[in-house]
Formats: sequence, C-alpha cells, structure tokens
Amino acid sequence: MATMAVASVLNKSVANKSVLNKASLNKNKNKNKNKNKNKSTMDGASLGVSQLIPSFELRRLHQQPSRNAYAAARRFTWEMLDIVPPPGPDYTRLETTVLLSMQRRDRERVRRLPDIQIESTISVAEFTRALHIEDLGGFEQTEGLFQAILTACEYVGLIYKSQFNRLRPNQFEPMLRPLLAVPAHESYPSNHSFQCFSIAFAFSTILPEHPATDELARIAQNVAENREWAGLHYPSDTQAGRDLARRFAPYLHDAFGPLFQAVHDEWV
Repeated sequence: MATMAVASVLNKSVANKSVLNKASLNKNKNKNKNKNKNKSTMDGASLGVSQLIPSFELRRLHQQPSRNAYAAARRFTWEMLDIVPPPGPDYTRLETTVLLSMQRRDRERVRRLPDIQIESTISVAEFTRALHIEDLGGFEQTEGLFQAILTACEYVGLIYKSQFNRLRPNQFEPMLRPLLAVPAHESYPSNHSFQCFSIAFAFSTILPEHPATDELARIAQNVAENREWAGLHYPSDTQAGRDLARRFAPYLHDAFGPLFQAVHDEWV
C-alpha cells in the first residue's frame, strides 16, 4: 500500500481546485460551454491547479525526520519500485538501428511532425478531446486530476531517470537527427510515456466501464511512440514508462484519493 508520506508530499505539490456546486455538475453540461478556457501544459500555462514545482524543492518537502522508524523506512518506497533497468549496449545498438530506419521514413516523419511538436509539452487537452469535454464546463475536477498527474509524474519520472542515467539515442548513435531539441535529462524511462499512461490508468480506475478508457490508452501509446519517431527515446524507454505508470498507480490513487472521488462524482 502506498505510504501516507507520499500522499502528503504529492498533495502539497498540487493545489486541488474546490468542488463546484451541484448546479454546475448537472448532466446537461452542453449548456455550459466555455470556449475560452486555458489549457494547461507542462511549460507553465495553468488551469489554476498548479505549475510544476522544481524537483529539488519538491523533494525537499519530504525530507523531514520521522519519530516512527517504520514510517521513515517506508517513506521512499515509491522511489524504489521494481522497474527493469535499461538494456545493455548490444540491445541498445539494435534499438538505434530501429530508430535509424524510422529516421529514413521521411514521409511518416513529416506526417507525425505537427503532433510531435504539439506534444513536446504535454497538455491535458490531449485527453479531454478524447472524452469530448474539451470545451465544456462542469469537468474541472477531471482536468485538475489530469494536470495533477502530469505534475506529480514529471517529478517522479526525473528521479528514476537519474537512477538509471541512460544516454539519449543521439548520444549513443551520432547519426540520429532528432526532430526536437534533446532534453537535458536522461532517457530512461520516457516521462511522456509515464505521464500519459498514468492518466489513462487513473481514468480507467475511476470509470472502468467508460468507453473512452481504451482510447486514452491509445493516445498515451501514440504520444510515447511519437517521441521515438522524433529520435528522443528508445522503444524500451517507452515500455519502461508504461511499466512505471502501472506500478506507481496505487501511489497516485493514495495521494489524490479525494480528487479521484471528485472526478467520479462529475461523471456519475
């Protein structure tokens, strides 16, 4: 079970929006269109939930001593999840061969380029469009949860990247020409994969029967694969991000339990 410590920490990183009154949560949400809503992105535009807190400051929030030795020992279990380490140099060479073959497919790369550019900073709009709530009022809790997940997973993913310290594909294979500027942090696991699959898994937990749950997983996979087409990630980075999302899901549920319930109440 996820610890109370991580719940406290991650809740501090994201300020939950207050639940709207019941009048705004009625089922006739088509009457509450708000076409001027700002869409949150990881580069700073805000839904009013929060902006990304730098990882050093966020990590410092939960470096507090504990009088309970058991609680102290379990405080960082979410930093030590059983994630398979990145493959060695021989397999990495095979992966770069795959990426080079993708690089030669100019037509497909050009087709994907607009999405690759848009997805360089992940927006909750990637997922609200699939749920057909992008321009509707009354779903603020859903958008708030998605932004909270993006924020929390950005931080957690950087911790795992630092642990594994894998070189980016173009650092391993100089013939690769990435379509975007290469991020300064490490390659494994893919944070785009981790963040997007975390949203898909969370929504599936809240509303497992919703017909869009499969579509959210498809979007997550497509966003992650676009990072491969951009030359920024190996396929194994993508898989590791998905695996981390699955293992981290209970901690997200523990950390944002009230917000999970508020999202459920918006839809049911």
